[in-house]
Amino acid sequence: MIDTRNPTRPSKTFSRIYVAPALQAYLEEGGIVEDWLNGRTPLISYARISADRLKGDGIGVGRQHKNNARNAEQHGCVVVLHYEDNNLTAAKREVKRPAFLQMCRDITHGKEEETGVPVRGCVTVERERVYRLPRDFIAFQDALVMAGDGDGDGVFIEDKSLLDLVNDDGTITAGLITSGTEEAEVRKIRKRTVRNAADRAEEGKTYGGPRRFGWLGACQDPYRLGNKHKNADEWPHLIDMIKARYAGRSWRAIAGEINRRKVLTARGGRWTEQGVKALVANPAWWGGRVLNGEVVTDRKAGDPVIGDWDHATEETDGVGYETWKSIMTGVRANRLHRGMRRGVEVPHPEDQLRTRGYMFSGTLRCGRINDFEEVCYSKLSGNKASGKNAKYGDYYRCGDANCKGVGRRVVPVDQHLEELLLAYLDRHFTGTKVEMIPWRGKDKIATLRKQRRDIKNSVASGTADWSDVDDLITRLSRNIQALEQEEKDHLAAERKRNLLRGWSREKWGQMELEEKREVIAQVFVSVVVMPVPKGVSDKAPFDPTLLKVSWRKEKKAAQVARPRALAPSQNEQ
Repeated sequence: MIDTRNPTRPSKTFSRIYVAPALQAYLEEGGIVEDWLNGRTPLISYARISADRLKGDGIGVGRQHKNNARNAEQHGCVVVLHYEDNNLTAAKREVKRPAFLQMCRDITHGKEEETGVPVRGCVTVERERVYRLPRDFIAFQDALVMAGDGDGDGVFIEDKSLLDLVNDDGTITAGLITSGTEEAEVRKIRKRTVRNAADRAEEGKTYGGPRRFGWLGACQDPYRLGNKHKNADEWPHLIDMIKARYAGRSWRAIAGEINRRKVLTARGGRWTEQGVKALVANPAWWGGRVLNGEVVTDRKAGDPVIGDWDHATEETDGVGYETWKSIMTGVRANRLHRGMRRGVEVPHPEDQLRTRGYMFSGTLRCGRINDFEEVCYSKLSGNKASGKNAKYGDYYRCGDANCKGVGRRVVPVDQHLEELLLAYLDRHFTGTKVEMIPWRGKDKIATLRKQRRDIKNSVASGTADWSDVDDLITRLSRNIQALEQEEKDHLAAERKRNLLRGWSREKWGQMELEEKREVIAQVFVSVVVMPVPKGVSDKAPFDPTLLKVSWRKEKKAAQVARPRALAPSQNEQ
């Protein structure tokens, strides 16, 4: 079941699916789903919030689930599963909503894929939570039409109203028009937002958005605009970072120094090289602004427009616009809003492309004690050897700003860890059999293909007119296409799940680098690289004892069976 939350990196944005608490409690007491349903129609409670104003606790979607459960009972239905997309908009085509997509698939097949819990439709507090774009409306409607055995008895409840999206009673057309109108309105709002941002930039109005380091945030009582007034505690540190870069210090050295002062970022974290670079390269500190890759200037005089927020000047802080221009001559900025538009004639150096070209980059961790008297544990990344050190070959290196770091040559590290990995796989996975779980939609897609073929044959034989079946053919083709994509996704997931099964050294030799990295992630938790002991030369022979391997537990690495169903009878549905 989907759960994109990451405990180590909490975020407001996540998607998840879980069994309704009331049903879960019943099952844990030994009950089965059929007895709990007792003739009631099982529904999915879908909840979504475009912008979580809190801390990602899911309070908003939780309130929606509570209302959905009450509203479902009014129609003889009951919520069996919760699907939620938190902090995700439904108005942008490029934004994927994992829970929504999975909901459409599960309604199509009549049950949740892993647990087998039956579902017959959806309940939501308002239709805009489910769909706003015509594309999503059609996908959701198709799922209701194909629900269960394809009888078209999918249920959709909006608030307290039971809506019919299956039968063509005008609801379908109304739904398309509504969602299409909403999409057009969203496009207008986007254009209006861009135009407003350009106007405000030309007028020198204050930046919007989250609080930036060096300025105070917004406040309601007393009222205060965000990013307008200096933060007296942070401003001196901002000026110090600017002056340090102007004096030629590296981004890493600046980040290390500011961290040693125990000064936190605007979000409360530690500084990184990229964080310092983004702050110093942003023209806001001297009062400027960049739009479309160019500094905003006065159309008549041609001078930069100076904003109406507090900013640094040569007179008060010793740095200003000329300082920024000097700093930016040494900045390779790919992001246009930094005011460094890359000329067409300047090619992008190939060696600057960030690629995953090293087998154990990301798996290796630094074991040195850093400036904070704690184990660094930062990831080591692969680096191409150059200059006088080129003869030693490429190397892994820790890049943390507050650590002197450790480094090791790529070749001996890869050879040693690869042999450990292969020996582990030989011992635990040689002779295991690949167990592919059949795709659940095989019969359904075969039925739809036969229906489409029969309809086309009836047109060819003259027993049906094309104009009468055109809409039906279109719907069937769309449903088949959606199921074909689901089948591809299922096969890809099964391939990954069986990656270690049927193991052999020949299989390893046939893998691409990305596949090998997937295997490594399933076997190693991490490999801590310890610093070379005092008195030992950096040019000493490779010492494998300085690599401390953390293995994933065998039961975790070898667990490739399908998750256990919630109740014995549910897999038979």
